[in-house]
Amino acid sequence: MGEKINRREIPSVTKLVGHRVGKELIQEFGRQEFLLECRKTLESIRNNSEDYWGVLIPENILEKIKRNLNRKSTKKLKPVINCTGTILHTNLGRAPLSMEVGEVLKNISVGYSNLEFDLETGQRGTRTAGIEEQLNTLLGVEDCAIVNNNAAAVLLVLMTMAKGKEVIISRGQLVEIGGSFRIPEIMEQSGSILREVGATNKVHLKDYENAITENTCAIMRVHPSNYRVTGFTKEVSLAELRELSIKYKIPLIDDLGSGTIVELDKWGVYDEPTVNQSVKIGGDIVTFSGDKLLGGPQCGIIVGKREYIQKIKKHPLMRALRCDKLVLTALQYTLEMYKQDRFTKIPLYKFLERNTVELHRLAKDITKEIPQGTYEIQEDYAYVGGGALPTQEIPTVIIKFKGDYSAKKLSQAFREQEKPIIGRINQDQFILDLKAVFEEDVPYIQRITTKIWGDING
Repeated sequence: MGEKINRREIPSVTKLVGHRVGKELIQEFGRQEFLLECRKTLESIRNNSEDYWGVLIPENILEKIKRNLNRKSTKKLKPVINCTGTILHTNLGRAPLSMEVGEVLKNISVGYSNLEFDLETGQRGTRTAGIEEQLNTLLGVEDCAIVNNNAAAVLLVLMTMAKGKEVIISRGQLVEIGGSFRIPEIMEQSGSILREVGATNKVHLKDYENAITENTCAIMRVHPSNYRVTGFTKEVSLAELRELSIKYKIPLIDDLGSGTIVELDKWGVYDEPTVNQSVKIGGDIVTFSGDKLLGGPQCGIIVGKREYIQKIKKHPLMRALRCDKLVLTALQYTLEMYKQDRFTKIPLYKFLERNTVELHRLAKDITKEIPQGTYEIQEDYAYVGGGALPTQEIPTVIIKFKGDYSAKKLSQAFREQEKPIIGRINQDQFILDLKAVFEEDVPYIQRITTKIWGDING
């Protein structure tokens, strides 16, 4: 234990505020934040609650205050660099928006907009009017509704169409979508009655047909975006379900989850159903995410037959789940890039297009000033992530650091930078994966890598 602190030796708040370092901290963190942390730290010292061993001079106390303020600032949202090898990293915000969408958002966010104002008539408009036109052009759908995520989309669809009635779904599609949220729980919250059919690995058309009763109000298919069942399996195609739904005059709901609106074969990604295919086959209602394979903002997109969408829009929960002007702006201008066939400028597609030759060049630029033998540049595999394409390996290049050091401490050092660099640890080695790194960030990564390596060996 430290010696009992003489309270008269503790500097006053006024003295800390007037100190050069104190003034710098006020400039950096704001006066109110500084004063709050100042008082908390001094009170802690007065109570001798944490064995304060340092000499009670302003410089030492201000250094402690600075550490506490820096720790708090890590909780605020800030830009980071994604070197994890997962392109749509859920913890890092999933899909990064394109630069041009970012510029539009900057202008929309600081002023007024025509969110619900029709510039042609001068009357009140609808907030998704422009998006409805875009989705009609891109997908040929009759109508759409936009909510804050795809789980909300599924919940709202079921609450509108199936409350108190049965929805038939394959047992193998009762997925957990992340954060312990499961399709059966969403269905329960909606008030619909789950009627699961088939086995985990096999389901037949007759299973669906045998389950239809007078209380059946929908057939639902859930695309397993975040897992795959292989081997001794069988599933019923969407086309077969469509025929069954027409035969019994029951709506067909297709939850695509990730939801791409372009074929991904060009990027070596096969067998991923598109929204276009689902709409063409005849899904009465199709739901998908905006911030996964679409490359836009977080939202849930509901498209389909006008008679159903209009009911959904009139549901009381729609207002609670609707999106604000920033989400709708980002979605609208992302969809515009698809309409104009410029979607390859969306970061997701730019990253998918990168080959290993380009990534090797970036790796060499980053490591050019650190000693040979302290790292290895290797080819590896990255993943799309975000609950999409779980088995799809995408070629990438990694920098694997070697040496007598703790991989956890090295990871921490990269995370503590002004713009944190988030890598991954594998077999007690720290790795920077370059698949989802923006090229403009490479000089910064190089500078930070050189600095950290100098600190380690200094």
